[in-house]
Amino acid sequence: MYQELKVIDIHTHIGSVKSWSPLLKGFIRVGLKELLEYIDEENLSATWLLPLPGKIEADINIISTNEVIKICKKYPCRLIPFCSIDPRVPKASELLKDFKKRGCKGLGEFKVKLPVDNPLSIELFEKAGELEMPVIIHMDNKFNPDIVKLKYVLEKCPHTVFILHGPGWWKHISAEAPDKEDYPTGKVVPGGLVEKLLLKYSNLYADLSARSGLNAITRDPAYSKEFLEKFSNRVLFGTDFPCLDIDATQFGVNKKHLNALISLNLSKKALKNILYENALNLIAF
Repeated sequence: MYQELKVIDIHTHIGSVKSWSPLLKGFIRVGLKELLEYIDEENLSATWLLPLPGKIEADINIISTNEVIKICKKYPCRLIPFCSIDPRVPKASELLKDFKKRGCKGLGEFKVKLPVDNPLSIELFEKAGELEMPVIIHMDNKFNPDIVKLKYVLEKCPHTVFILHGPGWWKHISAEAPDKEDYPTGKVVPGGLVEKLLLKYSNLYADLSARSGLNAITRDPAYSKEFLEKFSNRVLFGTDFPCLDIDATQFGVNKKHLNALISLNLSKKALKNILYENALNLIAF
């Protein structure tokens, strides 16, 4: 059945990433050729191509917004360009406006060491809402670590669509989320912050990509099925290609996210929403 469904991967990159697997040392570099091969092999309808605002410490070196725009012009509809901006740069909102004019459909990946509720971040998010550009935010212990601050952002920017991603977000699918553990295992305790925030704020979405999203929907399948059916119109399929899982397989290519969703035996409507419709509703192409 799933082979007949359309799929949009909302979280892909081009560039170099460090292996997090003990089975593979060093870095892996992926170019346009490999991204297009992934799209063709998995028969994806499109991918959102996300830059970063600069080199992230020594672990990740993803292509810039200007490079993303240039590449996506060659493959319209297949590659959807996003932009990434550090809110501390001069005239960040004007830069966002310019990227919008040049074809960027959203802001992300937002991965800077600046709190999400910083006035500069808020100003940029408000501009994104004005421009109808969804914002993908990475959240972990290094980048935007305090999920509680997200409430303030959502209330300050009610017209901005936010898509949350990363271990600092997904570990809170459970009401019991250890501070120092990024990928907790075991049964989910209902009533986590993820569920509470999704229930309260209609402008909030969740991105299933990377190990964090995969862990969230595989640690407790019974809860995951209930959660995904309940929020099927607010969850988006992504992989974080070309990042590697701990077994040295490559997200997207290894089909772990897709297979996890299929294994939950979701309703056809829920699966269609998560894999394709939600992304298409946010960004038509």
